Amino acid sequence: MSISSPAATVPARHIVEEAARWLVKLHEGAMSDQDRQALQDWRAQNSEHERVWQAADALAHAMGSIPPELGIKVLESARRRQRRVMIKTVALLLATAPAGWLVWRHGGADWVASQRADYRTGTGQTRAIVLDDGSRVVLNTNTALDVDYTAGQRRLVLREGEIMVHTGKDAARRDFVVQTRHGAIRALGTRFLVRREAGSQYSAVAVLEHAVEVRPLLAAPDAPATRIEAGRQLRFTVDGTTAQEAVPRGADAWVDGMLVADNMRLDDFLAELARYRSGVIHCLPEVAALRVSGVFRTDDTGQALATLQETLPITVRLRTRYWVTVMPAA
Repeated sequence: MSISSPAATVPARHIVEEAARWLVKLHEGAMSDQDRQALQDWRAQNSEHERVWQAADALAHAMGSIPPELGIKVLESARRRQRRVMIKTVALLLATAPAGWLVWRHGGADWVASQRADYRTGTGQTRAIVLDDGSRVVLNTNTALDVDYTAGQRRLVLREGEIMVHTGKDAARRDFVVQTRHGAIRALGTRFLVRREAGSQYSAVAVLEHAVEVRPLLAAPDAPATRIEAGRQLRFTVDGTTAQEAVPRGADAWVDGMLVADNMRLDDFLAELARYRSGVIHCLPEVAALRVSGVFRTDDTGQALATLQETLPITVRLRTRYWVTVMPAA
């Protein structure tokens, strides 16, 4: 089966720009009581204003909030220029990036749940936890995870992000299940990766040892689960799975703070690198198909970008720390 994201309804440009101005002003810390009331009045004017504001606010959280240097008192002319750049950046993201609208249209409840999750990591962070049965779970960047152990089952709920699970031996022989909004993964004494990006219409599982069984959320009760053996991976939606593929080399390298590229397309590599960096990395189509191979540190995305610029015919342009464009070399 093929997997695609539903089309998102993009609002009027002037509403997007107004929301961007309010958002930047709010995160500058320059809001007076009158400004806050004016923002509330603007949101209450009609449902479209509120919809856009919710999407803008969710996008700001996904980006790690608005850059803090906007609140620093610098020369007024420079500050105005920087503010205009950020307003344009936020407006562009809201107007063109479907992720922001998918967060609002399809993932609002998930976003709230992720903020209240038992375990969370921020952008660029990882975290290892050991559960009561000795199972070890490592959370990748921007991950939210709930743990629900009962007398009959060991259950993890991945709200967003990515985890590596190494199951422990349970004296009571309870099933070990990882649940996402798209279905359930039952471990068969194993080590595996599960990934579910915020707003995505699928989840992914990669098996590193032994095997797992995957059951989509809307699968018929009598339908057999899909078994995945070590070295294989697939994606699944609420009603089906893709064909199984080989797990790429270094799929779990992030556990050790590394990102491995093996003849990877540049745009795909930059999408992975962007997970560990606040803001946006935009790759122009002219260089998207260039190939990348190497090992890069996830805690130094700036060095990774510099290395790419040294080894590929590209230019990496930083408009701000939070907006990077990768384009052909001059």
